[in-house]
Amino acid sequence: MRTFFELLPYRIEQSLGWKALRRARMQRRRERTAPKSAPVSSAPVSAPGERRRLFVDMAVISNHDAGTGIQRVVRALALGLLDEAPRDWDIRFVSARRKRRYFEIEWPVPDLNRPAFDRPLGAQMEARPGDVFVGLDYSLDAVRRHRGQLARFRRDGGALWFLVHDLLPLDRPEWFSRNTVIRYSAWLGVMAGLADGFLCNSPQTEIELRDALERVHGLAHGYRTQVLPMGHAILEAPASPQDGGDVNTVRFDTAAPFTLMVGTLEPRKAHEDVLAAYDVLWRQGRTDRLVLVGRLGWQVEALQARILGHPEYGRHLLWLDDVGDAELFAIYEACTGVIIASHGEGFGLPLIEALGHGKPVLARDLPVFRIHDGRGVHFFPVHASPQVLADAAQAWFDAACRGEIPVAPPTDDWRISARMLLAALDPKIA
Repeated sequence: MRTFFELLPYRIEQSLGWKALRRARMQRRRERTAPKSAPVSSAPVSAPGERRRLFVDMAVISNHDAGTGIQRVVRALALGLLDEAPRDWDIRFVSARRKRRYFEIEWPVPDLNRPAFDRPLGAQMEARPGDVFVGLDYSLDAVRRHRGQLARFRRDGGALWFLVHDLLPLDRPEWFSRNTVIRYSAWLGVMAGLADGFLCNSPQTEIELRDALERVHGLAHGYRTQVLPMGHAILEAPASPQDGGDVNTVRFDTAAPFTLMVGTLEPRKAHEDVLAAYDVLWRQGRTDRLVLVGRLGWQVEALQARILGHPEYGRHLLWLDDVGDAELFAIYEACTGVIIASHGEGFGLPLIEALGHGKPVLARDLPVFRIHDGRGVHFFPVHASPQVLADAAQAWFDAACRGEIPVAPPTDDWRISARMLLAALDPKIA
């Protein structure tokens, strides 16, 4: 109930559809939070001998690392920043609680062989000219609850940047709970009123973000965007120190070929479509194996029951909902190929991870995936029927088993991503 009342003003505003009011308020917010000194983006203005501080938001992952795709990205980029930051940057990690503003934390955990902190932790985050805050984590609630602290950070001469993975809760609200849609819309609205820049995981996300900021909030300029290449190596940033060790333990027999599908069970991932297509194949006498890796999400109670009650469950159909990074690495290595049937994605991390393992991919024909055409990705129609998808999956799987689908592994890694992030914050960094 507490969250309901926190979000009530946003619910009322959105239900009334006051676009003109939202745009006027957005302009006032940006004017009120304008830096007292020259914008940070023009040049660092730290005192001589002082390093610029980069405060990295880890508010969600530092409290609970669920091992999702977004958290793999957050973890890998954060570690990349530690490794790649020039000496004139002081990287600091921050978290927040419901009633506690952003404060400094120790991250990653000490036994990852990282240098110990040489300063007291727990101090509240405050800016001096030249500092930067990067909203790296998917902190829908922390950013909203502590928008006043972030506004002051900007007024005191700091810059605010945020990582955006997709615009799906805004553009396709039917795929999410009502509460998630409201939280996301409120988060985007707060950022629109504060942000100096946005980091995007793909050119498609950048296009959709710019469109949404202008369409919903009337914000057409006054901020920058930067697309970051995504890395693919899971074990470059394991969820725990122990999770990068034994990469050979998989709980099922990997000797026979199988197709892998990675991602939280949620409506937009289209597990239902893939299962319907494999039902066609199994009825035809095919023995193709389908392995689903992903935690149980939302609005999929019927899908969960269907999987667990399926006559092929445990034989040709497997579902693993608690896979760590090391086991996921080994499953990618063992699979014949990866199928990605999502109706919408900002990027599609499993696709680049699959290619990184040298595995062919069968993907729904979405614009965000087309940039990988010719690299080992085959496509099926956006509105494919179960029979059409079954035919495509059969032809693709057979070709993959014969080694007839050449794969061009990606060349970008998380260190490159981190360097480009730093370059976006200060164009003078090469």
